[in-house]
Amino acid sequence: MPLLEYWLDGADLFLCADGGGHPYTHLPRLPDAVIGDFDSLTGRLLIGRHGPRYLHVADQGTTDAEKALQYAADEGAKEAVLTGALGWRLDHTLFNVHLLERFSDRLRICLAGHQCDAVRIGPGERVVWELPAGLGFSLLPLQAPATGVSVANAEYCLENATVRTGGPALISNRVFEPPLRIAVGGGSLLVTVERHGWPSEEP
Repeated sequence: MPLLEYWLDGADLFLCADGGGHPYTHLPRLPDAVIGDFDSLTGRLLIGRHGPRYLHVADQGTTDAEKALQYAADEGAKEAVLTGALGWRLDHTLFNVHLLERFSDRLRICLAGHQCDAVRIGPGERVVWELPAGLGFSLLPLQAPATGVSVANAEYCLENATVRTGGPALISNRVFEPPLRIAVGGGSLLVTVERHGWPSEEP
């Protein structure tokens, strides 16, 4: 719950996907909408006068997270944070990772997990992050090969490298000194960053 409270601070739109919105009275704030096919909420919907808006989308070709992201994009959102997206089911986790690429033309998405957060860096992007020395991070190709990859101020730096699926491992790197700088020429990378000084999922 502290993690959810952290991300809700200043959030313009709060959506819950299916069972994530039950019971909404236990959440830090009332959701603007609960969206999904409601297979996880069958027989448990209690819609009071002051409850959230329930949006039923019967499409079985999309996940509830995908439905929520589509709704957010349609509402004009430019950035989104998915909490609980790096969960216990490998199939759901991998699918959620692919959503970063699928929605890249509409939303900049952060996957907030238990121990780390993940974002996409796309072609032509450069990021400069003020992360503390020693913080761990990893790089994985989303749209391979990722070309022109440069990493500066890390224990293991790169200069105009090509990152391929199944290529040399680029995990468990660490910030040498801030700021961490990452650039991508072509393709895209998934960057996971350990949580440091942020709220955790633990009570």
